[in-house]
Amino acid sequence: MPRRMSLVSRFLAAASLFAALVALPACTNVDPGVLQGALHSHFGKNSEERKAALEALAKNENWIAQQVFNTALGDAIFYLPDSYPRDLTKNEDVFLNHIVGAYLARFPEVTYEMIDTYVAGLGIDNVLDKAGITRERFEYARGFGRVWLKSIEDDPKNKAMKERIALFQKRFGSRNPKYYTSIFSPHKIRALLRDDKAFEAFLKDDNAAAAWVDANQDSNKTVRDGTFRDFSIRELLAPVTIGVLPGLAS
Repeated sequence: MPRRMSLVSRFLAAASLFAALVALPACTNVDPGVLQGALHSHFGKNSEERKAALEALAKNENWIAQQVFNTALGDAIFYLPDSYPRDLTKNEDVFLNHIVGAYLARFPEVTYEMIDTYVAGLGIDNVLDKAGITRERFEYARGFGRVWLKSIEDDPKNKAMKERIALFQKRFGSRNPKYYTSIFSPHKIRALLRDDKAFEAFLKDDNAAAAWVDANQDSNKTVRDGTFRDFSIRELLAPVTIGVLPGLAS
């Protein structure tokens, strides 16, 4: 993996946010290192190029955009309205506060310098400063993202979604359900949780659940970890008794 990162870093340093992500194979849908490099590339462009990159991102049409949102937002993606790709990229200030801010809040080890320079020796430094983003503005975004993510978590309107998430985790029984829920991309879990018919089938029907796990697992992670080597998907699933699904706000 270090060898691959050394090769792709030059792509990231030379391309826009959109193009930088295109240059990488889709190893995972949550990758803080990839987004770090892509942000360096994004803010190294002029204002018109950055505007075009945000317009492309807002369409959320492919794995490239999904990786940005999955990495930056994590589980918060479950609670946001369907319009979130457009809402959070409508201008650079909103993008900086919500997408970059959430990313920085979720990965506090990422510093101003890590994005500003990204790869030393390539001669593409001080991109944040040149884009008008001071260290103070950068840290403000981190604080904004932290508060915003907490407000989503605490919002009473999200009670039903939290109950659905708990049911989703319970379906994986006592074999470390948090690990098993981590093998799926956030946007794929989001789609299941918001589809009443599919989610009810997932909870009640082992065939449907096994099919969903098989179709949506991050095979790079499960093959590497040997997730289903010693037992099958069916053996992983635990029975869940439900009446009426917790109703989501329209």
